[in-house]
Amino acid sequence: MNYRIEQLDENNIEDLTYIYKHAFGKEVEPSYLINKHNTLAFGVKNLGFLAYSEENEPAAFYGVFACQINFNGQIYLAAQSGDTMTHPNHIKKGLFTKLALHTYEYCKKIGVHLVFGFPNQNSYPGFVKRLDWIHFDDFQAYHFRVKTLPWLRIQKLFGLKQTWHDSFCQKILNKYKKGKAFPSSCLAENIPVVDHSAAFYEYKNYEKSYLIELEGVSVWLKTSAMFLQIGDIERCSESSFLKVIESLKKVAFLMGIPHLRFHCSTNSWMDLQLKNRAEKMQINYAIGGVNFTNVIPLEELKFTMADNDTF
Repeated sequence: MNYRIEQLDENNIEDLTYIYKHAFGKEVEPSYLINKHNTLAFGVKNLGFLAYSEENEPAAFYGVFACQINFNGQIYLAAQSGDTMTHPNHIKKGLFTKLALHTYEYCKKIGVHLVFGFPNQNSYPGFVKRLDWIHFDDFQAYHFRVKTLPWLRIQKLFGLKQTWHDSFCQKILNKYKKGKAFPSSCLAENIPVVDHSAAFYEYKNYEKSYLIELEGVSVWLKTSAMFLQIGDIERCSESSFLKVIESLKKVAFLMGIPHLRFHCSTNSWMDLQLKNRAEKMQINYAIGGVNFTNVIPLEELKFTMADNDTF
């Protein structure tokens, strides 16, 4: 079967929601996807391509999200590999590889230096074997336990919806002083990082996260039923970091969230702060990518949880 390829835009976004529904069994609001793919703040947007069958059925999608890399004070265009999906009617047709390579060629033309990502166990083999990705690091996953009455127990007991807890968490977090945008805690000499500019924080509004101040330090976080997910913490002294952790435990206690959770690159500032203090989770998440220009040393990239498109 021959497939037609079209670039994603606001006019065919409904076709992407169609693939989402059939590939993953979930409904996704078109507005969410429009905002997620609108990376115009970094110069380009809609870096993804749809495949259509001869019967004009939306068959598959591969997309990346533009971002900027800060490397020794210079800003470069890059992209994070994001949504990959195939309609069940069109699996094993080579569409993942075809769309990914098409996307990469387009990225090269518009000046994207590299594509990085955090593939799961299912997609990892395809990226490494078919797209020549380099697996250069793993996210280190840490957590702190929090003694609290878990929201999940309350939810089960009273049959409450998750939206109730989301609203409850929002009310609590809105009482804290708003934090300020701050550079990635991974930023260091000769270390390329995702540029956490004001535009990056603004773009990330497609997901519900919070920037608050604790102990005079800005913290970027996101709530869930099981984890208070810490996207990043502003660089600070060791004593201040420990105070922030204790404050975060108090926040999680109030919201009935039993864990603080962190993801960070090996030997990053966050990793060094957590290594001998938090519980190391057994699971690791691969970090990989492909370099188009070699202007940025791909293998030296460092990340925090905030850099993931799901944060």
